[in-house]
Amino acid sequence: MRILRHLLLAAAIAPAIAHAAPKMKPAARPVTSFFPQLDLGRFLADNFDLASVRSSLAPRRTPDLRTFADFGMLPTNSGDDGVTFDGERWLYQLRVVRRADINNDGIEDLEVCFTDRAKGASYDASQSLLVSRYSDETYAVALRYESEACGPAAKSSPARTRTIEVK
Repeated sequence: MRILRHLLLAAAIAPAIAHAAPKMKPAARPVTSFFPQLDLGRFLADNFDLASVRSSLAPRRTPDLRTFADFGMLPTNSGDDGVTFDGERWLYQLRVVRRADINNDGIEDLEVCFTDRAKGASYDASQSLLVSRYSDETYAVALRYESEACGPAAKSSPARTRTIEVK
């Protein structure tokens, strides 16, 4: 009877002890990166695939014109946090907000704010991108992913519909 009472007591308090015990964190998965650690901006100027994102460059783009470098554009500013092309008529910027395995696929990604702005005109677009690269031989590409890299205002809003009466 005494043994039964001890077993019942142990069964009753075991969940409380398990809950109070420190939780073990799962082992960190190794993350593979195909991005350089230094001068990431210059790397993006040479390797970011403009075909993977909507931009004002799309109408001029051909299969041979995939990167800013292919267009003959030289960065006016580049560093470890991005690249800027500030020309007479246009401003293009890739600003890296975060480096991490954001989509949990084991490969390092970049959370980027892409700015595409016409000077002296009304075209001014910013979009948050998840940029990834799958090998040393491929371009860095933009993937569809919800992000606030450009801030909450740049987040895509739900489509608005309007009903128009036809008479």
